[in-house]
Amino acid sequence: MSMIPLIVLGAFAIALCVAGIIEFQYHMRSLAAIPLRIHINGTRGKSSVTRLVAAGLREAGIRTFAKTTGTAPRVIDSDGKDRIIHRLRLPSIGEQVRLLNYFAGEKPDAVVMECMAVQPQYQWIAEHQMVQSQIGVITNVRPDHLEEMGPTEDDVAYSLCNTIPVGGNLITGEDQKPLILEEIAKKNGSEFIQSNEAEVTQEELDKFTYMEHPANVAVALDVCKKVGVDRELALEGMHKVQPDLGA
Repeated sequence: MSMIPLIVLGAFAIALCVAGIIEFQYHMRSLAAIPLRIHINGTRGKSSVTRLVAAGLREAGIRTFAKTTGTAPRVIDSDGKDRIIHRLRLPSIGEQVRLLNYFAGEKPDAVVMECMAVQPQYQWIAEHQMVQSQIGVITNVRPDHLEEMGPTEDDVAYSLCNTIPVGGNLITGEDQKPLILEEIAKKNGSEFIQSNEAEVTQEELDKFTYMEHPANVAVALDVCKKVGVDRELALEGMHKVQPDLGA
């Protein structure tokens, strides 16, 4: 009789493993249905850059969906319209998997995902197990969330590097710790691109209906350029952006 609980427990564990394998295979099929995946991480400006990149791609006729996790989480559809994410429980990075599966069913050309993970191990999972992006973005590295990623700014940089893709591209506006980001990008076999906010003119900034930071625009333009979108066309789309509520 004492063996019965062990047998039941073993069967339950096997069932969980099988379910996990099936779910992972289903997720891989979803990723295969999304030709271009862009993953946005960083300390500041993630939501803004996510919106800017998606708008620039849409303006070029690229069917693009996006997801932000800023002040209020949103899905941005292929027409640029915001849809509120109603959560029935606390935020979890598992939300990214469900949304990627949804996006895959919409037959997109590209998906832009804002990273919602904070802890280093979850950031790694978010990129290398969930999104598997071709283009990764680290907007900047600042002393924030030090309890999870610190205690030093170098530690924050290395933590954010967990979302650098393998064999892809890293685009960043970081100007204080770029060598750390470049080192990890090279280890991952990814091209390192450092954006220059000085290339964004005041005239281009003045066309936004809200105050946008030149560093965010520079990063978004470099992402669009990497995809093959003309600068002027990308800017036309970006100037139509509806800002995040926390902008």
